[in-house]
Amino acid sequence: MSTPTEPMDAARALDDPPAPDWAVRTAAWIRDEISVPVPELGRPGALCPYVPTALRRGHIELSACTLAGEDPQALDAALLGHAADFRTRVHELKPAEALLRCRVVVFTALEGRGDLLTGVRTRAKPLLLAVGLTVGEFFPASPDTSIRNSEVPVARSPWPSLALRHSTPHDELFLAGQPELHRIFRAAGPGIDTRTAT
Repeated sequence: MSTPTEPMDAARALDDPPAPDWAVRTAAWIRDEISVPVPELGRPGALCPYVPTALRRGHIELSACTLAGEDPQALDAALLGHAADFRTRVHELKPAEALLRCRVVVFTALEGRGDLLTGVRTRAKPLLLAVGLTVGEFFPASPDTSIRNSEVPVARSPWPSLALRHSTPHDELFLAGQPELHRIFRAAGPGIDTRTAT
């Protein structure tokens, strides 16, 4: 299994001139697109409600994966390595704090290969849900749109990326149309129950 690179704080990447381009551009996307309101969604708050606070508190980690796409199994192993490292780092946090933790793994050698990213996420997601994590997929040409408004793209990032976080009860909404994933989620339960996290 690939060894994850040491993650960096997304907020610091914005203020740190030596930060690599992939980190600066990804952090700017998180700040300028994911952390701002989108009126077309018909609700207040940021595109992702947890992100502004998480970014401000230094809870969003960025890591690079430099593997190319010749070996899909190596890409899978890299993501699962990041997931294991992420779980270890947040294991002792209180639920309310762990809820805000996220790791964005940026696949710097997969530009233009959203299909490979989709494959990694598809294969890894059942394994992650079983241990209380979930993974989101982002890339420049992502066709994913909001469940509230199909005209609003929600997953277009500057680099191909997979974002790891704890699963929550809200994830059941997104899994309802995927019977096998829904079954795994119901059996494992959410990684963090936001209804009781304090």
